[in-house]
Amino acid sequence: MFSSEASDVTCDETASLLQLASAREHLMFDESGSSVDTRSDKGYGAAQQFLEALESYATALELAPASRGYRSNFYEQFAEIPLQRDYSVAVLEACLSLSRSRAIWANGQKFELSEEAENSCLALQCEWDQLLSQLDYLLPSLDELASARHALSTLLDSLDLKWADFEHCYFMEIAKVQHKAKGLVIKAIEVEAAVSRLEEAKHVDELEESAEYQLHVGALVECITRLNVAANMQRRSFDELTAEVREHSETLLRMCAIDPETPLQAARALARQALDAFEELRCYLRRLAEDGQLDDLNPQLCQNENLVAALMRWEESWIIVARYIQDRPALGALCKLIPRLVRATQLSDSFAQMCCSFDAELFLVLPRIVWLSYLAAPESLTGLISNLLPHRFVRVPVYSELRRAGEAQLRQLRRERSEPSLGDACAPELVVLGTDASLKSLQTKFNEVKLILEGSRMNPHDADASAWGMLLQCAVSGTGCTGSAAQCEAPLSAPKVAAVESLLRDLESWSMELQRHCAEDWNECINVLVKCLLAELSVVDR
Repeated sequence: MFSSEASDVTCDETASLLQLASAREHLMFDESGSSVDTRSDKGYGAAQQFLEALESYATALELAPASRGYRSNFYEQFAEIPLQRDYSVAVLEACLSLSRSRAIWANGQKFELSEEAENSCLALQCEWDQLLSQLDYLLPSLDELASARHALSTLLDSLDLKWADFEHCYFMEIAKVQHKAKGLVIKAIEVEAAVSRLEEAKHVDELEESAEYQLHVGALVECITRLNVAANMQRRSFDELTAEVREHSETLLRMCAIDPETPLQAARALARQALDAFEELRCYLRRLAEDGQLDDLNPQLCQNENLVAALMRWEESWIIVARYIQDRPALGALCKLIPRLVRATQLSDSFAQMCCSFDAELFLVLPRIVWLSYLAAPESLTGLISNLLPHRFVRVPVYSELRRAGEAQLRQLRRERSEPSLGDACAPELVVLGTDASLKSLQTKFNEVKLILEGSRMNPHDADASAWGMLLQCAVSGTGCTGSAAQCEAPLSAPKVAAVESLLRDLESWSMELQRHCAEDWNECINVLVKCLLAELSVVDR
């Protein structure tokens, strides 16, 4: 194909041009056929070989590269790029992408290109297209290598100038984006430092009464929330994560410290986890500032593994506090249910073993026990079950009516629906008036079976406990009431056994509904229950 008869044509030049021709032939394009593919692995590799062939041929022609002195200003950010001609696929990909979008996206934000950067991008895009077109024309028809040297040299010189100009502008744009992206972290570091200084200057008892301290903590939470939006791609919440989560968590733990017998003890593990996650994030920010790690922080915040992990733990723990501590009915239900679960471990060795070993069967048994607990005391657990199965409950708004009725009625509602109380709270927007027909039918069947089991005891004082104990054993074993009938002093007749078995069968379908109606909510709930239960069991063991 090529002849190197001309005396001024070297073997290196011939070999380089052959390599360039081969690399051009193997370039890959996107589906439209108009743009070089740099996204796929094969496309990226082909583009890299082509750029290397371009540079090799330019070197063989002894073409002087355009100045790359600007790279020294970006050495820390782009240390992998040397101060010489070095065509990077990343720069080519940026040019092809920016020629279409005219913006850089980082941390979910859109950064518009400057006019200079946009012009340099379009100029390189035009030069690139012209190079490919001319190569397609020159290479196949080339009889003598020397005859095309001038045309190719002109093309490569022009491309190199446009490349260097765009690369410089692109580096400038990236540096501005990096500065703005890291600004979120820098601001959080500054606010955290201010909070730390106040903590060092004031006694712990003075902090909660300090308006200045509360304002700074609120500002820190806002900074962390913005970081969470920018860096945590798995985030689930935007408006629940406020400074009130921390305040309620600390209030609950103080009340638990003052009164060891308060029912709030059941939720202290959730409050402690939320405060620990907040402190973990603060420590992370302090390490960035103190150890000089800020320079190593990836401007694409979602690429910083430690930051994302800490944010995910913070968000998860704070969402749980918002939903199970700040929500008064849910808190009251939790504080009623956990003691029942602790009692269940004392009545059933099998259930206790499941909890200790974290057996997979525990997650089949727990929904049955939750239902039995609800049916035994529906008023106390409505706040929890109605959140998981809202379609089974009748709710009406009551806020405006209560306001008109006055503060006395408002306080009465708080006492009725928020046991135990946790400081002042606004009236709930909805109140549960009742249940649907299916749940009412289940409640009736449970009450009938409870009477059957209570009537089978000779001692009326422990009848209720025995009925609960037998149903609990059935729920744990999942084998019906046959093996548990021995607990009854009076033998159960066949119709009574059938009634108990019917309840247990119905309970199984309701357990499935609890788990499947909104699997995400149930998974969160069961994690809360297990966490609180294990915390209570550790206290009991001590």
